Amino acid sequence: MNTLPKYILIAAGVSIAAFLSWYFRDIIIYIVISAIVAMIGRPIVSKLTNIKFKKISIPRWAASALTLILIICIVLSLLLLLTPMVGEFSTLINSLNIENLGENIKEPLSRLNEYIINTFPSIDKNFKIEILVLDYIKNFASIDTFSNIVTSFTSIVTDFSIAIFSVIFISFFLLMEKGLITNTITAFFSDSNEEKIRKTSASINKYLSSYFIGICIESLCIALLNSLGLIFIAKMDTELAIVIGFTSGVLNIIPYIGPLIGDILAVVMGMVFHLNGGNTLPLTLYLTLILSIFIITQLIDNYVFQPIIYSNSVKAHPLEIFLIILIAGQIGGVIGILAAIPFYTIIRVILVEFLPDKKFVKRLIGKLNNEQSDK
Repeated sequence: MNTLPKYILIAAGVSIAAFLSWYFRDIIIYIVISAIVAMIGRPIVSKLTNIKFKKISIPRWAASALTLILIICIVLSLLLLLTPMVGEFSTLINSLNIENLGENIKEPLSRLNEYIINTFPSIDKNFKIEILVLDYIKNFASIDTFSNIVTSFTSIVTDFSIAIFSVIFISFFLLMEKGLITNTITAFFSDSNEEKIRKTSASINKYLSSYFIGICIESLCIALLNSLGLIFIAKMDTELAIVIGFTSGVLNIIPYIGPLIGDILAVVMGMVFHLNGGNTLPLTLYLTLILSIFIITQLIDNYVFQPIIYSNSVKAHPLEIFLIILIAGQIGGVIGILAAIPFYTIIRVILVEFLPDKKFVKRLIGKLNNEQSDK
């Protein structure tokens, strides 16, 4: 008699929590990202507060502010890695020989048109894909389209500015007040659960720290492999190859989407470089080499780097990660994709600590459960 109302209340509570999480998803994402920033910066704050000048130590608020400034500078430095690509691309475009461009793409376009006509007999024999592209560009480049782009861009900039300010503001207080999240959470639970909550918090810090360190190493390895491949196999200009390689490494932080964007940028930059007379290989062979380098690097990432990171840090199966990223992307876009794995890790650690005997928990996260049990 008492069991049914209990389960009904639990189900209602979970449903309400799920709805509120979805409704306030942006705020939750800000808090999660801020918690990650605080977790990364907390050791730096501790080091700064331990420094003493004639028995005068740095206040924690000042140490937190300095740490936050340092993290912001590092993030901006990573973003500035994309700037050389823009400059290099602009230089190549400005020096591009239009006559050579026409001669280089004439034959490939002719073959492509011939292939399309032969593959689809219903298409007009005079079909030309270049005309179709030009018509599409003319239709796209209308006043309404331009207006929509400006409106969308303004909205994106506004949302991004709010997100950056929120993350910086929340991160500062999380850094300044040690254990703020853990203490806040424990206030809603009985004293008997406080030890479990603090143990869970420590485990989350451990796994997420390992994950972020692994991500940084992975991105560096991707950048080096792509740069070396472009230099020694595709015979690309060294400076351009390094710019493309490290840009691909930075973009690789974004799961699944980032590597694809990196591939496209590499092919486009390689094509412009070739059409500008930077390489003597046939254009098709040259672009094939570039794409092959990035595909091989991605395979190494998928089958070597990622399994090591996911196995040794978040203890998750690649299929789990893929599905979680898809769901997070649907809910929160690119920000959701970036926060998906850390957020999922938090949920898994909580399940292991509070529901270790449940069958679905054992099957879903048995590897993580076993490690927790061995402690």
